[in-house]
Amino acid sequence: MPNRDNVAGFRPYALSPAKIVVRRFPVDSANATAIFLGDLIKAESDGNVAPAAAGDATVVLGACVGIYDSNGVAAGSERSSVSQNYLPASTAGYVDVALALSGQWFVVQASTGTAVNETDRFATADHIAGAGDTTLGKSGHELNSGGLGTATAQCKIIDKLEDPDNAWGEHVDLIVQIIENFFSGTVAGV
Repeated sequence: MPNRDNVAGFRPYALSPAKIVVRRFPVDSANATAIFLGDLIKAESDGNVAPAAAGDATVVLGACVGIYDSNGVAAGSERSSVSQNYLPASTAGYVDVALALSGQWFVVQASTGTAVNETDRFATADHIAGAGDTTLGKSGHELNSGGLGTATAQCKIIDKLEDPDNAWGEHVDLIVQIIENFFSGTVAGV
């Protein structure tokens, strides 16, 4: 049975008893792109963060795991100034980011159009920064399966997620490590 196309962005994957490190960062109203749970997040030179564009390299901090209004109230909750369960474009607030530290893995779905096979384990690929789902608040970010093996790609495929409903092929849920990130190697500030 083929995998279901169910894009949900990047989700932290912990090997027990590993700890996922999360840090809260500000988003300013100059951010022109809405932020959804599962979006890859990048650092900006003004000290704020924003969603990473497809192919953003050394400034990727990690994946969004929490969204808040400018008062720190969870977006979409009844006390929040943000009624949606995502942070709309040009809206100040905060996001919790699961940091892409060394050894931190993430689960992400491979994009439509190209099957990812077992022989693609350890290959690299960039992410596609698709638009988020404004009804569910889910990210539209996924792994670019059509760009496997790119030498300067953001992510390295570790394996597929072990699940009876997940098979190698199109839309496979993959375990990846973000190898082009803010924390690896000698990286200049933004």
